[in-house]
Amino acid sequence: MGIARLFPLLCCFLLVFVEGLDIPDEIPDPDEIEYIKQHVEATVNSTVHLHCGSNVPTLFIWVFSRPGTERNEPLAYNHGQGSKLLALASTLGDISLLTNTTTLVIEGVSDEAEGVYTCQALYDMEEPPKVRFYYTQLHLQDEEERSRGSGSPPPSSD
Repeated sequence: MGIARLFPLLCCFLLVFVEGLDIPDEIPDPDEIEYIKQHVEATVNSTVHLHCGSNVPTLFIWVFSRPGTERNEPLAYNHGQGSKLLALASTLGDISLLTNTTTLVIEGVSDEAEGVYTCQALYDMEEPPKVRFYYTQLHLQDEEERSRGSGSPPPSSD
């Protein structure tokens, strides 16, 4: 299914979380949507930082998908009126959003935290508005993998 067909669904999904937000008159061109993929490796009880760009967007939402599923479960969002963490976040570790950023921090990573974290960001101060999707695959290493040094370097910043 093409992104053009999914875009209205994305907008509806985001609107559930952004009551009262002024939606820009101009809808981003689906061909202008950016997709950024990242890979992070961690161990249980460690701390990870998941990044969603270097600039704070007008609104963003973090969702989580467990391995083997296609279900996206919302974790956190911000629509200009402060960040909000949702119930699922507590099962993955001690989750927070760094102040004035989109960075999702997971301290004390739980064994349930492995999966895909997607940040959907809307920048409406640009002409035309810009949408970016940041897909971060979090892989939990066991101690044997870690001791062999099979970890990957941290993701580069934007």
